[in-house]
Amino acid sequence: MTSAQTNGTAGSATSPAPRHYGIFVVFIAIIGAFSSLVNDMYLPTIPAMMHQFHTTPSMTQMGISMAMIGMGIGSVLWGSASDRYGRKPILIISLIIFVAATALSLFSQSITFFIVCRLFQGLGAGGAMVLSTSIPADVYMGRQLAKLMAIVGAINGVAPALGPVLGGFMADWVGWRGIFVVLLVIGVGMTFWTTRYSETLPPQRRIQARSFGDYIKAYRSLVVNRRFMIYVTIKAVAIGLLYAYIASAPFIIQTHYGFSALMFGLIFGGNALAMSVGSWLALRFKVMKQGMIAGCVGMFVFAVAEAVVMWGGASFLLYELCAVPMLLFSGMIFSSANTLSMEVGRQEAGTASAILSVVKYLFAAVVSPLVGLGNMFHSAAIAYVAVTSVALILAWMAYRLPPLADMERSN
Repeated sequence: MTSAQTNGTAGSATSPAPRHYGIFVVFIAIIGAFSSLVNDMYLPTIPAMMHQFHTTPSMTQMGISMAMIGMGIGSVLWGSASDRYGRKPILIISLIIFVAATALSLFSQSITFFIVCRLFQGLGAGGAMVLSTSIPADVYMGRQLAKLMAIVGAINGVAPALGPVLGGFMADWVGWRGIFVVLLVIGVGMTFWTTRYSETLPPQRRIQARSFGDYIKAYRSLVVNRRFMIYVTIKAVAIGLLYAYIASAPFIIQTHYGFSALMFGLIFGGNALAMSVGSWLALRFKVMKQGMIAGCVGMFVFAVAEAVVMWGGASFLLYELCAVPMLLFSGMIFSSANTLSMEVGRQEAGTASAILSVVKYLFAAVVSPLVGLGNMFHSAAIAYVAVTSVALILAWMAYRLPPLADMERSN
């Protein structure tokens, strides 16, 4: 979405670029962070919610699962709809659903009602998440798109780290309802902000789908595109590694190495900054695909080193010395693979973004539970090596792809 727009274009994109670039970046970063906002901020309040609703830990954690399911469904629904009806109306509708579900959740008297609200909250957040990648692809290409993705990636790399820390500080003061009031305010604010922006996908560039079959064809055309799916899967595999780290780190850092919850938040936040740095490093490569391949190789090397450290029960210093560069290289993949995927799927950016989100969360959903099987150190080590081995294979496949004009270059 662009505010008062100029007459120029970004690269060869047909939609005008925003006049106030910095404000546009903040807007995209916030809607891109909705997936983190929905889950991360209220995590510290889950034990208290269990007692308040007189339920079990598994039922309380269903609130997280239902939000993830909602975001997955929302990605598919809103992505394709935005290709036909435009970005602005779809984003407004999805944000209204998010606001309504968040407001209703404040009146929850049972865990069942809360879980249902979480499903619709995730459904609304899915629209913000998927449009945070399709909107930039409407107005930018090549290096400009990569730069924006890197900036947004850097900002959003901090969000998963700050969310639990902020939620932890708020939990004792206002509880989960207070945190959801904050989410409500953010949702209302972003809904109003969206109404102030202009459409980035004009009618002449929209997909004229006349039936459900047309939507299926749009998805099929991208799913069978080998180049697109290689880039998408590389991004998803890197996300899988990140979630394997997120799922195992609290137990390893706090339980095994003995750090407090506050220290864990600071360590986790520092490691998240490494991903932000990686997003920027990807821009140093003239050929964007080379940055992605370098990220895959580096991520594999340090993931194997981290696996050796964890399997042998080495010191925390060695654990961190491997974790930081591992996450840094994964950050390189996040920005480069994201940009390459959206470049290939530019003509159907909403659908492309939807596929990117669904595959990403599929990998995260599969990998996260695996690190909790048996010995946490051993299961996480195996997951690290397995996931990054897949990334290495895919990087080789990407390397062998013939150049496609200047699509893979940071112009």
